[in-house]
Amino acid sequence: MRYRVVLLLMPVLLLIASAPAKAQWRDLQKWEISPFVGFETSGSYPVINSFTIDRLRADKGATFGTFIGYSLTENSQAELMWARNSTTFSGRNADPNDPNFHRYSKVFNSDIDQFQFGFLYMLKNSEKKLRPFIAGSIGFTHEFNDSGNPNRTLLAFGLGGGVKYELNRHVSLRGDGRWLPSRANKTPGIICDQFFGCYQQNISNYLQFVNLTGGFAFRF
Repeated sequence: MRYRVVLLLMPVLLLIASAPAKAQWRDLQKWEISPFVGFETSGSYPVINSFTIDRLRADKGATFGTFIGYSLTENSQAELMWARNSTTFSGRNADPNDPNFHRYSKVFNSDIDQFQFGFLYMLKNSEKKLRPFIAGSIGFTHEFNDSGNPNRTLLAFGLGGGVKYELNRHVSLRGDGRWLPSRANKTPGIICDQFFGCYQQNISNYLQFVNLTGGFAFRF
């Protein structure tokens, strides 16, 4: 009789034992799409092939795009980012005899697309509604320039983080902040260290963008 009771209770015990694991993973949806809008800061770099300007700046402006994520574990995601900033490039006046010396003026329009692939890690587990995260990525930035200026594709990477707040199983609010440097060019410079002294070397210059965005995350 005792063994029959144990056999009858075994399915119930197994269900109870598996309940925490199911509860832990029940809200984990594999795919996530997060359209966003926001603001991107300006970024500039020096130029040496012009007598009229000594620096070129991608101006600040509104940005929009999307994140596409795929959950690898409860707390980690592989993620693709696309962001667009329809902006202008301005040049800094290099003539010291001009009243507008070192002032910026518009040179041409540009659509800047940023494509990056990376990883996101949640700092809290899925049972929490408010989940901060950190993220890192690598990719490229493409400039589609007008007025006869050549289009360019630049190596880029990203570091940042943000927070998600769950509204229900399939929808969250998402805020994101990313530092997105793009390598713009190389110019000669002097590098000094304690072992080799000072010497000339080409130095990489970056467009130092910061992208601040907000939107919704849809999980399925």
